[in-house]
Amino acid sequence: MPRPRAIARRYSVRRTTASFVASIALVAVLAIDHTAATVYAAQPLGSLGLNDGVPLTIAHRGDPAAAPENTMPAFEAALASGAEVLELDLRMTADEQTVVFHDELLDRTTNGSGPLAERTLAELQVLDAGSWYGSAWAGTRIPTFDEFLPLLQGSDARALIELKGLWTVEALRPIIAGIYRYGVQDRVVLASFELPTLLELWREAPSLHRAVIVRRLPDDPVDFAASVGASTVVTSLRSFRVDPEAAAMLQRSGLTVIVYTLNRGDLWQQALDLGVDGVVTDAPRRLATVHGALQG
Repeated sequence: MPRPRAIARRYSVRRTTASFVASIALVAVLAIDHTAATVYAAQPLGSLGLNDGVPLTIAHRGDPAAAPENTMPAFEAALASGAEVLELDLRMTADEQTVVFHDELLDRTTNGSGPLAERTLAELQVLDAGSWYGSAWAGTRIPTFDEFLPLLQGSDARALIELKGLWTVEALRPIIAGIYRYGVQDRVVLASFELPTLLELWREAPSLHRAVIVRRLPDDPVDFAASVGASTVVTSLRSFRVDPEAAAMLQRSGLTVIVYTLNRGDLWQQALDLGVDGVVTDAPRRLATVHGALQG
C-alpha cells in the first residue's frame, strides 16, 4: 500500500496548510497498523446486504423540501418522511460552541450577515433561521448539536454528520463526548472533506466511524480511505461515470459507498444501477417512496 504521507500529498495539494502538515506526521504513526489504530464496530450505514438490497435514504440537511434546512423542524420532517439517515453540518461559534449550520456566512438562511465563526452562540440564537423559507417558519433558531442529539437518540435513525472546515482535537472533544453521552455512537458517522480533521478524529476517537468526502474519486480510493481510517466514502455520481465498477470495488474492500446529492428520478435510477449503499437527497419523502416500492 502506498505510504499515507504520499497519498495525502497526492490528493490534497489544495489543502497545504500548517495544520495539514502537522496531521500528516500523525498518519505516519497511525498507518503502522490500521487494525490496531481503529476499532470497527458494525458499519452504522450498513451495506446493500444489510439494507435488503436498497440504498439508504439520507436526508440532506433534514428535509429541506418540508422545512428550513438544518433546523429541528427539518430533521423532524425527515424522520416523518421515512428517511433512515439524517445528514447535517456542524460549525463552531466564536465562543467554541457547536451549531448545526451549512454555510460559512449567515446571509442565505438567516436574518444575520457575515461569518458564523465570528458570532457567539448567544448572538446566533437570537437570529431568525426560518423566515427566508416562509412566514410559517419565522422565529426558527439555529440549533446546537446538543439540541439535535436527543432527537437522534429518540429515533431509530442514523446520522451522517459533516464537519465543515478544519477542526482541532480540542474542538472535536465536546462533539465526541456528546455522541457518547447520548449513546448514539453506533448510529453515527462523522464526515469531512478535510484530511487533517479526519486524522484528529481517528486519533481521539478511533471507535467512531469516519467518512471521507471527495468530489471525484482518486486513483486508488481504497488506500486513500485507509490513510484516514475511513469506513465510508461519500462522493458524487460523476465519480462512477468514469469507472462504473468503482462502487463494487470499494464495497468488496469493506467500505460503505454514498453518493450525493440526487433529487431527480433518473439520477436515483443511476445510483440504484450502480448498487451504492446510500443516496443523499433533498427530497427524502419522494426517495423513500421509491425505495418502498422497490422493497414491496
